[in-house]
Amino acid sequence: MYKIITVWGTIVLSSFSLCFGQNTSFLLLNGKIVDARSHEPVAYATISNPVDGINTMSNEEGDFIFKIPTDGKSDSIYISHIGYMTLALPIKALDTTIRIIQLQEKVVQLSEVVVRHLDPLDLIRKAFARMPDNYPSRPYLLNGFYRMTGFKEKKIVDLSEAVFDIYCPDNERKNKQFRLIKARGDIDMVAFNGNEVPIGRKPERLLDFDMVSRIKETQILGEQGLNNHEFTYNGMIDYEGAEAYEIGFDQKVGVEQSLYKGSIFIDTKSLAFLGFNYGLSPRGLKYREMKEAEAAKKADKQSAFFSNLLSNTVIIKYRKYGNKYYLNHVYTTTHNHFYFLGKKPFDCNPLVLKTNLLITRIDTANAKSLQEGEKMKTTRLIESMIADNSYRKDNFWENYNLIEADFNVDSVTRVIRRNNASLDYKTQLEGKLSEYKKDKTAMIDSILSFYHQKDLFNGTALVKYQGSVIYEKAFGMADRANNIPNTVATQFRIGSATKQFTAMLIMQLVNENKLNVTDSIGKFLPGYVHGEVTIQQLLTHRSGIPNYTENRAYLAKVILQKYTLDELISRFCSDSLEFEPGTAFSYSNSGFVILADIIEKITGKPFGEVLAERIFSPAGMKHSFFGTVPHTAGIALGYVNDIQEHMYPLENVAGAGAITSTVEDLLLWDKALSAGALLPKDKTAELFRPRVEWNEWEAYYGYGWMIDRFLFKISQKHTVQYHPGTELGLYAMLVRQPDKDIFIILLNNTGDFPRFEMTDLILNGLNE
Repeated sequence: MYKIITVWGTIVLSSFSLCFGQNTSFLLLNGKIVDARSHEPVAYATISNPVDGINTMSNEEGDFIFKIPTDGKSDSIYISHIGYMTLALPIKALDTTIRIIQLQEKVVQLSEVVVRHLDPLDLIRKAFARMPDNYPSRPYLLNGFYRMTGFKEKKIVDLSEAVFDIYCPDNERKNKQFRLIKARGDIDMVAFNGNEVPIGRKPERLLDFDMVSRIKETQILGEQGLNNHEFTYNGMIDYEGAEAYEIGFDQKVGVEQSLYKGSIFIDTKSLAFLGFNYGLSPRGLKYREMKEAEAAKKADKQSAFFSNLLSNTVIIKYRKYGNKYYLNHVYTTTHNHFYFLGKKPFDCNPLVLKTNLLITRIDTANAKSLQEGEKMKTTRLIESMIADNSYRKDNFWENYNLIEADFNVDSVTRVIRRNNASLDYKTQLEGKLSEYKKDKTAMIDSILSFYHQKDLFNGTALVKYQGSVIYEKAFGMADRANNIPNTVATQFRIGSATKQFTAMLIMQLVNENKLNVTDSIGKFLPGYVHGEVTIQQLLTHRSGIPNYTENRAYLAKVILQKYTLDELISRFCSDSLEFEPGTAFSYSNSGFVILADIIEKITGKPFGEVLAERIFSPAGMKHSFFGTVPHTAGIALGYVNDIQEHMYPLENVAGAGAITSTVEDLLLWDKALSAGALLPKDKTAELFRPRVEWNEWEAYYGYGWMIDRFLFKISQKHTVQYHPGTELGLYAMLVRQPDKDIFIILLNNTGDFPRFEMTDLILNGLNE
């Protein structure tokens, strides 16, 4: 039997109407859909008005907005999701400000499933035969919404949205016409080193998502696809209120090409295809890699742009309107390796692209062929049609249903535009730096003052050159509410720059023969699930242990409650490995939390106490500390999009973060490193030895330090060692150039800032 878990939904009915289309008003419904048992959001639940052919979906946080025409024919809306009971809500009954709806548990008897074995290929062929009955043969018009979001690490670097029409004279893919109604978007050029990259979606790709319209041409269900994949009958499930057969598939062993693995869902009554979930099959990945490597060899190395698909997930859903089935929702996630070989090379690995496509309205009564001037070429990028000022208009989507973004769109686009502006600022400054060849202090001040005036730098800075401090200055406010300015003595959290301190403690213990970098975790943490991983693999992010701060569910817990290191590791750092230890690089805060616990186990003291005794005290760092302390006038508050950050137990990122310091204390840290005051110089050098490539940052990773390859211009002739830090609204940059005894410290408390551009300008000026 199957249980449909009870769902709670909160529906907020607005008390006003807005314009819908040209002559129609609508009611605006706001809601949030969560699971009744866990109270977790239900992502991508369908909220529909089936009689009028309109619908929307909840986002990843369970939130949605639904615009219902007041002249519509339907008297109810329906909420459905795979694995949950469909809920009908009478529109007339939605007459209160807030209404909570609870679905009762449903039990479905599936005893008949075990009576006979069903042949999956036979089911597929029967579904083929029923396609003329299940899918439209007469003209229809689809109105849809699409959003593509590109992520580099956790930062959104590409965002585009569009509303469109698809005219379909029948259900054949080749006959469909695409009309772009409205679009907006931005791309962060900083992420691609200033290169214009062809990232986006073409209408032809959006049309291709409708697998049923071209089903016998696909690599899965075309004739070759049926021969190259193996299919299994997995039983019956509830598929958004419909009883469905689930058929699993994977490419056959021995097929030497890159194919797919996933599931097909077929309605048990109509035999209509209800959905497809699939991605690249692990069995064929090596053939894709071989093909892409061959293409790279043949490309023009002076100007070649490459995009290698590392993995993907595709979810396609159909819904019934009248007695026919139509495309409803497509959600894709791809992990790509983007790189460019040209005048401004870059390597972006991986770039995660998420696409959400939702058909918001089906019109079978007023479907007319598009005029020639209305049709968009299906081979042109939608993003190429976006105006520069598109995100500046208020209520841009007020007339359209869409999937609510699960992030602040205005904030994201503001950051992207600010970053793009910083590229222009850097170009402007580069032309002026020659004026300061003889006065390097004035050169640095001109750079930092310029960025501060542009509202892009708010913090403190210190620069050492040839062993002497030549610049030290503070900008802006540490605490806006209390009007407290930043000073050179203001204390800032330094985020991931903490990792260099953790690595130093480990190397001190190595020097004392209390551990070896080749030792396994299990030697110090008996019973740990990944005990075979070594200390060195933790130090260089090659452990394969997933980054717990990238897990939304985990993050929601660690920001609310303080845990011991043992609890952090057992609860949040024990998931299955992403890869075999030592075979790949994947930045992971989990590894440095484990290192902190190992340090505690060996020394028998709390991590913060060990830091103070072994580093802060001997280095003379009297204004540095670990962990959470009450706010005082000397500590900078972090601001995210001009809103003060919410504090959390910093001890939950021990080893990976949670150090607070000043520019002057961090200068003492650099002096101790250079003098070998904390560790013999030969052992200190081990911290900076390149050990693994981090292509995404165009750097090597040592032990808690990055060694630049291409990001900074002077790295072609000089060694640059650095590590950035991110701590909610507090961002840091610590950079060393040993041959000229240069140390640059930039601390900012208003979120991300152009730290790489600013650092590059300063380094260039110091090396002229």
